[in-house]
Amino acid sequence: MTYRFCMACGGRLRRVRQEGLDRLRCRRCGWIFYGNPIPAAVALVVRAGRVLLGRRANAPYRGTWDLPGGFLEAGETPERGLSREMREELGARIRSARFLGFFHETYGPGGFPILAVVYRVRLAPGPLRRGSDVSELRWFPRRELPYRGIAFPSVRRALARFVAHRVRGKGRGK
Repeated sequence: MTYRFCMACGGRLRRVRQEGLDRLRCRRCGWIFYGNPIPAAVALVVRAGRVLLGRRANAPYRGTWDLPGGFLEAGETPERGLSREMREELGARIRSARFLGFFHETYGPGGFPILAVVYRVRLAPGPLRRGSDVSELRWFPRRELPYRGIAFPSVRRALARFVAHRVRGKGRGK
């Protein structure tokens, strides 16, 4: 994604080198566009040793598998955003959520930067109802996750971290 105009005054942006990084600065007012990532809250939902994945109904990467979640709204904490997204995408409430990690991503080819806050989630009992941006929900045994069918590298990394942790944990008697 290419940004061309200043958000402060509408002037043209130009690429400059600042603090060892390429930045965009307004030629007119000097405002600097830092390209900060947009925060998203994501759930790695686990039940009986299986992981819930949703098939994306929209771009980017329509038709690929993904973890449920989405972008935070203004003023929303990651935990509140996660709860809202679980209601919207799954029609479910969260029983418990434990922080798994931060993952950097780009929202599709040439897209904007994202900082995904990923939680390991257990849902409250009840049926799941897929939201409008999910075309299918499916539970996968953790050893049969469809890594090649997952487009976002951050989702593959989060799943790999979860699986590796579970395997190491079992080896230590946990």
